[in-house]
Amino acid sequence: MSKVALAREAVKFVKSGMVVGLGSGSTAREFIRALAEVGPRDVVLVPTSADSEILAAELGLGGLLRPLWAVDRVDLAVDGADEVTREKILLKGRGGALLREKLVDYAARQFVVLIEEHKLVDRIPTRNPVPIEVVPWGWRHVAREVERRFGGVAKLRQDGGKLGPVVTDNGNYILDWTPPSALDPSAEDALKLIPGVVETGIFSKRGDAVVLVAREDGKIYTL
Repeated sequence: MSKVALAREAVKFVKSGMVVGLGSGSTAREFIRALAEVGPRDVVLVPTSADSEILAAELGLGGLLRPLWAVDRVDLAVDGADEVTREKILLKGRGGALLREKLVDYAARQFVVLIEEHKLVDRIPTRNPVPIEVVPWGWRHVAREVERRFGGVAKLRQDGGKLGPVVTDNGNYILDWTPPSALDPSAEDALKLIPGVVETGIFSKRGDAVVLVAREDGKIYTL
C-alpha cells in the first residue's frame, strides 16, 4: 500500500500541459496507474521502458505517449530507485532500464523519486550490485576491465525469466558489479571511461531531486 500512497502523492506534481517522464519498475507502475485514474489527460508521456509503455497503453494512455526524441523538453520525471542516500545519490537499474531512465531523469526540469523507507541507505551500494549497461560484443572484456581498474566482481546478468543474458530495450547486456567498498559519486563518470560501457546505475547528479519516502505506517515525508 505504501507504493500506492507514494504514487498518488506524486500525481499531485503533474499539471496540465506538462511533458512527463514515466519511470520503470514496480513503484513507477503504481504511478502510471494513479496517473491513469486521477491525472490530467492533456499531458505528453515519455516512457523509459517497453514495460512502462505497454502498461500506459493498456490503461488508456496510449495516445499521450511519445519517444524522447519527439519532445523538446521534459517538465517532470517520476521514478523509483533501488537505493538512495540522504545526499540523494541514487542506485537504479535492477529492472534493466537504467539508460533510458537516466536520459529522461537527467533531462527533466523537476525529478521526483519515490521510495519506501527501507531503501534509504548510508552508502551506495549497500544491498544491491551496481548495474552497468554494456555493449554485448565486448561484455567479457568490459567486466574484466571493471574488475582490474576498480576491484570487486562484475557478473553478467542472466536472470529475469529467460535463458541466456538479460537484454535491455536498447539491445545491450547488463553487468552486475559488486565493488569492494562504498563508491564515491565520481564513479559514475569514471566507469564510463571504459570502452564498451554504455551507462551505469549510479545517479549522482540530481541533488535537486524531490525524494518522497513512505514509512511503514504509510505516512510520507520528503527527504
